[in-house]
Amino acid sequence: MKFNEKWLREWVQPDVGPDELLEQLTMAGLEVDGVEPVAGDFRGVVIGLVREVAKHPNADKLSVCQVDDGESVHQVVCGAPNVRPGLVTAFARVGAVLPENFKIRKAKLRDVESHGMLCSAAELGLGDDHDGILDLDTGLVAGVDLREALDLDDRIVDLDLTPNRGDCLGLKGLAREVGVLNNVPVAEPVIGPTEARVEDVFEVRLANPEGCPRYLGRVIRGIDITRPSPYWLTERLRRTGLRSIDPVVDVTNLVMMELGQPMHAFDLAQIAAPIVVRTSEAGEKLTLLDGREVSFDGETLLITDATGPVAIAGVMGGERSGVQPDTQDVFLECAFFHPLAVAGTARRYGLATDASHRYERGVDYQLQNQAMDRATELLLQIVGGEPGPVTEAVSAAHLPEAVEVTLRERRLNALMGVDVDPG
Repeated sequence: MKFNEKWLREWVQPDVGPDELLEQLTMAGLEVDGVEPVAGDFRGVVIGLVREVAKHPNADKLSVCQVDDGESVHQVVCGAPNVRPGLVTAFARVGAVLPENFKIRKAKLRDVESHGMLCSAAELGLGDDHDGILDLDTGLVAGVDLREALDLDDRIVDLDLTPNRGDCLGLKGLAREVGVLNNVPVAEPVIGPTEARVEDVFEVRLANPEGCPRYLGRVIRGIDITRPSPYWLTERLRRTGLRSIDPVVDVTNLVMMELGQPMHAFDLAQIAAPIVVRTSEAGEKLTLLDGREVSFDGETLLITDATGPVAIAGVMGGERSGVQPDTQDVFLECAFFHPLAVAGTARRYGLATDASHRYERGVDYQLQNQAMDRATELLLQIVGGEPGPVTEAVSAAHLPEAVEVTLRERRLNALMGVDVDPG
């Protein structure tokens, strides 16, 4: 489980330093396996606004840009394919020092002077993407130091969790643990229900309630998937070890990392009602999102539509029903799968996913409505759309039950070494 420290401190604010916090986690059984900075060591890089872009007179693949750094406008030669007027990006001024002590000086590229450099994520140690320069949120102010603007003085922490601590496979559970260790409150984000704006529903059924006692679905129509994920979202995912795919997948991944609840979205145009959660029939096949075709045994929990399997429950979705670049309507799903129904499935088919990792260890069976509301809220902000009502199929008899534990006060005090107030 990877998380960045500043994200955790948005949820809970213990009065301890960074190293003491990591020591607390390890001593609580949440072993810290590694720590790394979220960005490379650089200085002199600021927010830059590209004012103008012209074709280089002597090179087909280069552009001559006018870049505003909040103080003046600089001429910069750039070869990035995504440079354009109005782009907010990372600008290394003359005199800046990039990772590995790379110093920015005035240069002349094909007889055109260049005063500074527009930077990619890879050049700043912000990831592996070197195909284009950073495309930042337009609300950032030109001239502000990049480290300050993007909150880069932060650390990525890698926890090696034991199988019994599935509750800490999300920021919500991890923050709760830190709150208990320090006796401080946890400030969870306020997540409210989103009212339906259309009446569209998609029927769902539970044919295997032992394996899946709760399944929620919601139609969202008219999304604009061509809108890119905002930088804050892709950066938050990067700091948890995930790469950006598209805005819909990015939102479901963020909810998983935030709350610990895996989610999935189907292209509504590619599925036929009803959605049925059932056990596979031997010999059924499905081409997965990664392009692999699997042939099922007779014991695998599946998500199916009227035409056959569309996903391996709790593991991975199918290629046919996955969100595509031209998707306009989605069916957002969120479920509680019993750990025993998912355990071993990923290994049997040679798969290992973040979703299966969580479901095998147990997801909170009361979390699904909150996750659905959170994902809906974020999707409407980023890609728009009109949500329908939430459809829920539930078998209350097969849901886990809260266990009440009775303790003897005298024995508890003896074991703890302190007197616990029974009130």
